[in-house]
This record gives sequence, C-alpha cells and structure tokens, in this order.
Amino acid sequence: MKNTKQGMAARRAALSVLSRVEDEGAYVNLALSDILAQESLDIRDKRLAAEIAYGVVTYRLTLDWLITHVADRPAEKLDSLIRRVLRLGFYQLFYLDRIPASAAVNTSVELVKAGKKRGLSSFVNGVMRGALRKKNNLPWPKKEEDPLRYLTLQYAHPEWLVKRWLKRLGAEDAEALLAANNRTAPLSVRVNTLKTDRDRLLARLQENGIEARPGDVTPEHITIQGAGRLTNLEAYREGFFQVQGESAMLTSRILDPQPGERILDGCSAPGGKTTHLAALMQNRGEIVALDIHPHRLKLVEANCRRLGIGIVQTMCVDAQEADTGKLGWFDRILLDVPCSGFGVIRRKPDLKWRRTETDIAQLARVQTKMLTACSELLKPGGVLVYSTCTNEPEETTRVVAALLQQDKSMETDDLRPFLPEAWRNDVTEPGIQLYPHVHGVDGFFISRLKKKS
Repeated sequence: MKNTKQGMAARRAALSVLSRVEDEGAYVNLALSDILAQESLDIRDKRLAAEIAYGVVTYRLTLDWLITHVADRPAEKLDSLIRRVLRLGFYQLFYLDRIPASAAVNTSVELVKAGKKRGLSSFVNGVMRGALRKKNNLPWPKKEEDPLRYLTLQYAHPEWLVKRWLKRLGAEDAEALLAANNRTAPLSVRVNTLKTDRDRLLARLQENGIEARPGDVTPEHITIQGAGRLTNLEAYREGFFQVQGESAMLTSRILDPQPGERILDGCSAPGGKTTHLAALMQNRGEIVALDIHPHRLKLVEANCRRLGIGIVQTMCVDAQEADTGKLGWFDRILLDVPCSGFGVIRRKPDLKWRRTETDIAQLARVQTKMLTACSELLKPGGVLVYSTCTNEPEETTRVVAALLQQDKSMETDDLRPFLPEAWRNDVTEPGIQLYPHVHGVDGFFISRLKKKS
C-alpha cells in the first residue's frame, strides 16, 4: 500500500540519520538536513522522519534501558543495526501514541531485512512484541524512592548532569528544566531591518502559507510554526531574514551598538549575531568578526552578502590571543563564547551525550582566557557583553567574577533596560541566566560589562 511504503521511507530516512550520528559522529540536525535533501519524501514523511530521528537521539538512554529489560541482554551488546532499529521501534511504541503498534513492529522487522540482517528479523520481531506485552509492567524507579534515577530515566539525561541540576536548582526546578529540554523548541527568525520591517516580512511569510507571529523578546523577533525549509524561500535568498534563536538576538540588543562605532565580535561564525550588530548599526561603522576556522568565516561572509551588509571584516584570529597590536581598540565587544551548550539541548539533544563533566572546567579555562584578552581591547567607557548558551556556573557567573576580581577597570553594567519587562527581576549582579522552563527561550547567560572611564 502507498501509505505503508511512505511510512517505510520515513523510517529508512530516520535510520540513516541515526547511523550517521552513531557511526560518523554527525550532529542530528545536520545529518537530518542532508538526508532529507537527498530523499524524495512528501512533507508528512519528512516530519515523521525528523520526529523519529530527534526522538531517538533525545531518549537514547531510556530507550536502551527499555531494550535491555525487554530483550534480557544489554542494549550496548547488540549488533549496531539491530540496536538502532530497536531504538527506532521502541520510540514509536513508547512515545508516539498515534503510531499503531502493528506498524511500529512490522516496519522495524522490514528495516532489519532491508539492512541485510534477515537472520535477525525474528529476534527483532520477538523483542518488539515482548515490549508490547511488558509495556505496562516495567521496573521504572519510583520518584519518591530514587529521585535521581527516576529523573535520569524519565527525561533521558546523563545521570551526572541530573545530579548537578538537582543540587543547584532543587527537585522541582530541575525536573521542570529536564522536561523543557525534551520539548520541541519554537523556530525563530530575525527580521533584517536593513531591507524590510517586521510587519512586511510577516505579511510575506503568511502569503507563502507560513504561520508566523510577532515575537516578544526583541523588536526583530518572529516565531514560525509548521514551516518547511525556510532557506528555500525567496525572502530568505533575498536577505529579508536570518534564522536565529531569541536569546541570541537579545545578546546583540544588550550590547546596543551604535552607528559609526568600531565593534568586535570575538566568536562570530556563522554570523547571526554579527549581522544583527550590523543591522542595529544601520550598516555604518566597522565590525571585526573573529573565528579560528577559515571555512566558518566564509559562512559569516556569505551571510553578510545575502543580508546586504558591507561593514564586516573577517579575521582568522583566536579570541584567546586577541591583542591591540593585531586588532586595535573597540567601542564595544560581543563575546559569545564556545560552551557546553546545555542551554540549547532542546535544539541539539545529542549535546547531552557528547559532553562530559570534565568538559565544563576545560571550557571555562578557555572562556576565561577569551574574556581576559578581549576586555583589554575595550576603550575606556566601552561596553562588553559576555554570553554563553549554557547554565553552568563555571562557564557563566564564575568567569565574569574572575575577570572583575582580576581587572579593577571593569565593572558590571545594568542590562535591565534591554530586557522584556517580565524578566527584569531575574537579573543578578553579574547578569541574567535565562532558562527554557522559566523564560520560554534557549538557556543563555548574558552579562553586560563596562570599562571605567
């Protein structure tokens, strides 16, 4: 039947994505984009493939726990194809109520056969049917008896990370954050005010059948629902908008660059914030955009060309080694540093499996070097915004505190005027920590600093 064939195509695409993630270390969003560009799938199958691929990556830990209990053998000991197919099948059985159990079982068996593992198809069939029998009688840990294990399995996050959040945030907030990380993040775009305004872009998107509404974080913010590949739109190719998260937009607003100033973007690629700064400056002045990878600087340059920006100079320089001899002095500096990324898990669920606790301290050392070096390039009276897409204190408040203790010429500056009014009471001395479960946006830390005159 046609529907069965289409359903198989979606699952084959999802399986290909999972193979790239596991075998090649690919990021799920990039692997999915690549696979879907190669496959001739209708919009329903593309959405199903995306939902399954992201779902399996999100719940990988819990799916392996379920497989282990049903198959009576550790999931990690299974053949890699069989493990991936079972993850895919179990995700449908346990997390997608609208998928008939028979479809989840039968398509899983067919995927094994198509993968030249026909001899193991009866094993997969037996495990999938066993999951149906045992679905309501599995030994889930009880919240009141073992909250750490319960939260780890219920929300599929690494146990070490759950433990950190329980200790720092408390049980209620930790659970709310874990739940928020597993919900699909809204898609946001930023209006390119050099070419259009929000009302005109909203009208154009709606003419293209895209459900779009004004955002409430910045004046350029638009939230998109149910769209396909936005980069295929003529409005995108003409440079009327940039895909960008709300928290990222806010960092540029908090820097508040002015036309004619000299600005440094210390970690610029792929150019979302760089081009926002240029738009806020009305394309007047100078922006020096740094990155350590030449190929990523080409992304910055391509975005500048598409958006009609001519004031950006890219330089292949490590922000840890920035000095006035190489770069000169700046009126304002934006430093959105590489970080653990735990604030954007809902967009990049594979991050939580890639990172370890030791990464946090290592990243903090790099961030501290970057902030120290870049702060020395700031003119007296100049402003520096330090931001990270994480919520770990080692990478956020402690990095800023270390700078303020070391360099008495730097001080915190009030960022409340640049925030939505409802968020202003959440500001602490070094800045604001945004959380998806509290603010409804990506988890970001943002601090606005000033060099004393």
